[in-house]
Amino acid sequence: MTPSPPPPQSHGPLLPVVALILSVVGLCVPPVLLITGGLGLFGYLKGRTDPFWALRKQVTQMTMAVSGAGLLIFVGLFLPNFKRYQQRVKQVECRETLVSLHAAQARLYAQEKRYTTKLSELDWRPPRGRSIIRLAAEGALEEFGQGVDAARSSVPAKDIDEAVSKLVRGEVGIHGECPACSVTMLCASQLDGDAEADVWTISTIERVGNQGEKIAGGIAWCEVDDVTQ
Repeated sequence: MTPSPPPPQSHGPLLPVVALILSVVGLCVPPVLLITGGLGLFGYLKGRTDPFWALRKQVTQMTMAVSGAGLLIFVGLFLPNFKRYQQRVKQVECRETLVSLHAAQARLYAQEKRYTTKLSELDWRPPRGRSIIRLAAEGALEEFGQGVDAARSSVPAKDIDEAVSKLVRGEVGIHGECPACSVTMLCASQLDGDAEADVWTISTIERVGNQGEKIAGGIAWCEVDDVTQ
């Protein structure tokens, strides 16, 4: 009688090996790391009770290590960029506020040949978002961002206003005698809670920036970029 051949030597399940290969690929495609990390954990737990899966114990541990390290690196790189993106979105609100104010001043000038430093005289609706505006260097300070949007920043408007450079604020207001006059307006907001404020201005005439740049009338100009400072 011919003896039966010995049973083939088992090396364990194939899934942990596939998961390990995918975890290496996931270093270039971070979302894959969530899947491979889960597969690695599944294989590790399975190997504690199943001798067949226990043969791949080291492979599952390597899969979890690679997936975990990849996710940590990804989070470390992604979070700062995501926060900066959120700040850029909020920064746009000041720019849009000034553009809409400029349009309102233009409508007033077309009708009455003058500009104003009183919001009540403008055909203008306050925008959404947390920001303050100035139509004059001194006097009334207008704050916007009530309700849900205001919760994004707990910094008082007065503190934001004090963070605005006096040199920049001094440019704000009506210059000259109307109808041969111009108006410069300012919007500021606190984007990240530090001592600096994000500051934008807009004017009805061409200006020269701090670095000698020519700024056309009607263009909102970033005087202080709080995202990069």
